[in-house]
Amino acid sequence: MLSLDAVKAAIAFDQPKLSARLDGANILIEGSYLVVEGAPAAASGPITEFAIRMEVNPRYPHLEPKVFEVESRIPRNPDRHINGDGDCCVTVWEHWLATSADHSIASFLNGPLNEYFLGQFWFEKTGKWPFGERPHGAPGMEEAYADALGIANRRDVLIYHLRLLSQAWPKGHWACPCGSGKIIRHCHRKDLMGLHSRIPPHIAKKMLRRLMAN
Repeated sequence: MLSLDAVKAAIAFDQPKLSARLDGANILIEGSYLVVEGAPAAASGPITEFAIRMEVNPRYPHLEPKVFEVESRIPRNPDRHINGDGDCCVTVWEHWLATSADHSIASFLNGPLNEYFLGQFWFEKTGKWPFGERPHGAPGMEEAYADALGIANRRDVLIYHLRLLSQAWPKGHWACPCGSGKIIRHCHRKDLMGLHSRIPPHIAKKMLRRLMAN
């Protein structure tokens, strides 16, 4: 369970313009988010700041934080990866869980959140995204999942892989997802074992539920 003290410790040094307090069951973070290039403690200091409100459930990282840009600096346009109420599409959550070794709140603040607002800042200046861009909505989610798994970006392939990975252990008698017609134990068993170690069942289940809901 994430505590208020842990959040305050995470923002104390790198984000001095943010404050955190309890708001019912959630932890509410508000203020100006400082955007940096490079490491959080970059000598050049922040290059810009965005007014935000962030709602964090104590069950973080099992539940994704909600981040809102509150001054309408970012146009409310899906192409800018933001919803009409200011809810920011910061990252594909399950992709980050699957590809990052550190899921601490500090890692989120200094990683995906900084990258999101740095991208928004550079788009303001240049009209281009500095890190490339995923499609908005379900297509971007599917692309991110395929990237995390290292497989072809096809919905049917994604669903089958995620069904396999959602098991405590991939069933050896199931058809191998490579399409060879062989069962897993006689085909790509080692590859799937390696993938299963990178994408544990609880993350695969999150991916599958979200994929099937779209």
